[in-house]
Amino acid sequence: MKTTSFISTVVALLGAYSVGVSADLPDTINVHVKNLAPEDTIYDRTRQLFYQSNLWKGMIEVWDNKRQSHFNVKIDGVSSGGDGEQQMSGLSLLTHDNSKRLFAVAKNSHSFDFSPNQKNDGPSSFHCFKLPLSEQSKPEWSVYLQGVQDEFQRQTGRRPFGVVQSAQDRDGNSYIAFALGMPAVAKISPDGKNVEAWAHEDGNGGQRPGYSGITFDPHSNKILAFGGPRPLTAFSLDKPNPKPEPVHINGDFGKLDGTEKIVTVPVNGQSVLVGARAPYAISFQSWDGWKSASIKKTKREELRNSGFTAVTEYYEGKERGLYGVSAFFGNGAHGGRVDWPLYKLDSGILYF
Repeated sequence: MKTTSFISTVVALLGAYSVGVSADLPDTINVHVKNLAPEDTIYDRTRQLFYQSNLWKGMIEVWDNKRQSHFNVKIDGVSSGGDGEQQMSGLSLLTHDNSKRLFAVAKNSHSFDFSPNQKNDGPSSFHCFKLPLSEQSKPEWSVYLQGVQDEFQRQTGRRPFGVVQSAQDRDGNSYIAFALGMPAVAKISPDGKNVEAWAHEDGNGGQRPGYSGITFDPHSNKILAFGGPRPLTAFSLDKPNPKPEPVHINGDFGKLDGTEKIVTVPVNGQSVLVGARAPYAISFQSWDGWKSASIKKTKREELRNSGFTAVTEYYEGKERGLYGVSAFFGNGAHGGRVDWPLYKLDSGILYF
């Protein structure tokens, strides 16, 4: 990578640290889209848009909160009327600000069907989009993940499945977390041409042994995985063959069951990670390169039984808020629900 390109990437990653927190931000942001079921939501501060994963239909929904309008982005071979083979599970931006790319993770629709119908070998995929999006946008490239699942199985005798979230490093590589079968992370090159069975470890024997979320910290140059065998696991990108490194938690994390996605939030020149575990949003900060981390928690009772899966930032000018995102899984693909509230969280968990 050219030096100028590297510097611009780092600037983009670190460029949003001078923000304020205001009580004037709305307590609830209501998204009005029939049968949306947003398993993941991410806010594009530069374009002032929410990107949301339409779970059942395998689409990306783009919500303009100021105009109260939206459009959908469909992916050939993935998107459906709600009964397709793949479902949209995770979204991520290449950089926090001025991002040029959006990434989408699609899981197999039978992955999380904990019944005799569950599949560990159905199609799942990963897609890169150029920004800005329009209703006519198509992926710049797409990768189907059966090959890397086969490679994990060849190496370990176990097959990871249930892809849930991705994260991008400084160089534009993507890392995809598997939640089921075993804790595993696949790595994909910036052009989508190289797919690697990058990291794995033994599971804890539970129903969901893998990582439920994944994010990148630009300060430590580490990938952080959420849930699975422990609350937080670090992978150093400064090492040629990164291994999972348990992060010691200073504080009472509580149960591992129910962890969902995790995001990196820039705060005062540092990174704070915020994960979802209903009804709590749990934040982490480290001062020793993620050998250990302190935690804070906040909760909203509205998130207890709503299918709370993700935390997103939201900005009005320089004012920032944190919001909890819920998929309301009980609505199903055709339940008719129209309102999908994002609930404001106590931003005090960002400050240690």
